[in-house]
Amino acid sequence: MELLSLIDLPVSLVLLLLAGFLFYLYGIWPYGVWKSLGVDGPKPSPFIGNHYQMTTEGVEPFIQKLSKKYGRTFGMYSGRFPMLVTTDLDILKEVLVKDFNKFADRFDGFEIYPEEVRSMLPFALGAQWKRVRHILTPTFSTGKLKQMEHYIQRCCIQLTKNIEEIVQRGERIDVKRVFGGYTMDVIAGTAFGIEVNSQKDLDHPFVRDAAGFLSDIGTQDKYLVVLAKCFPFLLPFIKVLVKNLFQPNGFKTFVKSIQRIKEERKLDGNGNRKPDFLQSLLSCEENQTSGTDQMNVLSKVEVIAQALIFFVAGYETTASTLQYMAYCLALHPEVQDKIVCEIKEQLGDEIPTYEGVSKLKYLDSVIQETQRMYNPVNAVNRVASEEVTIKGITIPKGAGVLVPIANVMRDPEYFPEPDKFIPERFYEGSINPISFLAFGFGPRLCIGMRLAQLEMKMSMVHVLRRVKFVKTDDIQDVFKIKPGSILSIPDRVIAIKAVMRDVAATG
Repeated sequence: MELLSLIDLPVSLVLLLLAGFLFYLYGIWPYGVWKSLGVDGPKPSPFIGNHYQMTTEGVEPFIQKLSKKYGRTFGMYSGRFPMLVTTDLDILKEVLVKDFNKFADRFDGFEIYPEEVRSMLPFALGAQWKRVRHILTPTFSTGKLKQMEHYIQRCCIQLTKNIEEIVQRGERIDVKRVFGGYTMDVIAGTAFGIEVNSQKDLDHPFVRDAAGFLSDIGTQDKYLVVLAKCFPFLLPFIKVLVKNLFQPNGFKTFVKSIQRIKEERKLDGNGNRKPDFLQSLLSCEENQTSGTDQMNVLSKVEVIAQALIFFVAGYETTASTLQYMAYCLALHPEVQDKIVCEIKEQLGDEIPTYEGVSKLKYLDSVIQETQRMYNPVNAVNRVASEEVTIKGITIPKGAGVLVPIANVMRDPEYFPEPDKFIPERFYEGSINPISFLAFGFGPRLCIGMRLAQLEMKMSMVHVLRRVKFVKTDDIQDVFKIKPGSILSIPDRVIAIKAVMRDVAATG
């Protein structure tokens, strides 16, 4: 009786302690998966796993540190979900190619986002991904790319003019800004049929809406993504928050901008049809009412989604690669001279075309080496749709596989002297193809790869014919990448000096 009387008094406290214990138990419950399968890895924190540490330290340094302790393959947790991390090329080949049907989907928190985001090709799942990929693939055929040449050519000329004006004023070039303006102009033309000079005409409605979208994306809801991973039962509530409170203003205005362009074309009918990306999408949307095979049909939301991802992926990744390339060429004038010599030998004074730039093998190697050292995207992932065993490691159904792109492409076993800029390693063709993951690998290889390569090559031909990037005493040999993002963003503005090519030639 005395024991019962003691219990009667603190019953609320007992319940509180019990609730706290159950809550803690919930926070650690899923973290025995890898241990039970014999896979070593870092100790996860309750509720958040290893996610917070990875985002604060940065993906590449975090994975590099753990690889030294646990080897090429180890297990960790993204929130409550098990994630296998590997730089083993044999395992990556199985995941990305041989067993692709078991790893077709990405593993991430995209379920909190609006349907326009979830329907984007990189984030689409299952049958939707297969259908959208099937529809979009012809858009990047050789014939379509040749039709886009005149848009790219015009943008290259404007880019070169913008850079020349900066050089003649004696100023340094903010390479991210000028190449960002160039890639935005290319996308405006090839995707939406709009002619703009975003370096000069910042008040153009498309440029204004696009700039707002880019500045807001990923800044207001990143903590909600973490919350959804840690507490999946809150997902319905988080979706409501994202839709009504945390949706970036730039997202809404840019969607409206695309919808406006769509309506303008529909009003003009056949008289405003253009050979661009948006027109290809609209043709598939129109098929909804024509009895066409459903594999060739896009919904209105899917049209908006693909227009959005074309812009986001095409802008940031290509602009970043060109930025890093200008930086590398300033540090390595001998590489820059080789590119100029190749352009003279292969093209002379010809206007660079699709066929013309395909001859520039050394330039292609320089772009690849730039992407190897400073790839814009530092990691991708896949999720297992069923239990799979690869090289003796069992990956349970629902577990993710993290492919740390930056770590693979800076691995000394795959790329000797990885911190040195050596384009010849690609020119000589001696690398394992799957070790170069700049555009991904396998069936989910970046669909816009050939367009990105074309606009990078054409722009460099135009620019390097007119100016030379110059190394200065204050330019750093290395720079840090901002942690906390899956994109490789430098921690400072890269400003590079350049001189006119005719001046450089005469000393």
